[in-house]
Amino acid sequence: MTRYRITRAGRGSTEQLVEAGGYGYAHSCVTSENFPSRGAAPGPAEIVLLEFDHAVTASDALAEAARRGLSRPTYEDALHFGAEHPEAQRAHPIIFLHEPWVGYFGRRDVLSLWSNAGRRELGLEGFDDRFAPDCRFAFVAPVSRTTSVHEGAR
Repeated sequence: MTRYRITRAGRGSTEQLVEAGGYGYAHSCVTSENFPSRGAAPGPAEIVLLEFDHAVTASDALAEAARRGLSRPTYEDALHFGAEHPEAQRAHPIIFLHEPWVGYFGRRDVLSLWSNAGRRELGLEGFDDRFAPDCRFAFVAPVSRTTSVHEGAR
């Protein structure tokens, strides 16, 4: 498991958090209308990236996270993570299995971060889709003072 600390600093709008991420592309549905910024949870958090050696569903990833005592992220966690750890998504797509947003045509979507031809992107993935083995799944762990956590581009 790879861990990253996020500060959850600032209580900006969704648009401000997307802008802070500095993406080469951001899905046009990632707006305050669809993902209203509810303000960050107080204090820092540790984002844990789970990986699997086979394709999985959201249910598979959520069950593994629960087994490990991890919590679901919020979409705000995804926006803060993208802004605070911009290089993390270059190695693997990162899926945030927050409560899904019901998008167009009834599809349940969650935020995802990935890289395409060197360009960082913020998009939506179908919560009910099957995810490829190269995806990483972001969950929240209690902040630990003794855990080594990536901070920045370390």
